[in-house]
Amino acid sequence: MIVKDSIKELLGIKTELSKIEFSKHGLKRHLEKRQHYDVLKYLDDIDEIIDNPDYVGVNEKDNKIALEYVKCFNKNVLLVLKVNKSKDKFFIASMYSINDFKLNNRKFSGRLKKVDKE
Repeated sequence: MIVKDSIKELLGIKTELSKIEFSKHGLKRHLEKRQHYDVLKYLDDIDEIIDNPDYVGVNEKDNKIALEYVKCFNKNVLLVLKVNKSKDKFFIASMYSINDFKLNNRKFSGRLKKVDKE
């Protein structure tokens, strides 16, 4: 899996990093620990979320950049990618659901951008 150049361009991100790594087992443990049980059923859809997101955004917090991918299934599933600087790759940091109100607020504020389907 990779972060597509079209996504980087849409978000205005200048980086050569593209590769995404994650441990399905590790992510599952993280989700269970954080009690994000409602998105466990979407673990098998991670490729679909990365390859075909409905919305993408950037969260800049504490001078660290996190990419946000949102796919609208029965629930709005938000997947967070962060940079693993020691390996020069992105990794999946978390995944959780967001309600329509939060999704619409993030779209309205410009934090999330709609991805054109080609």
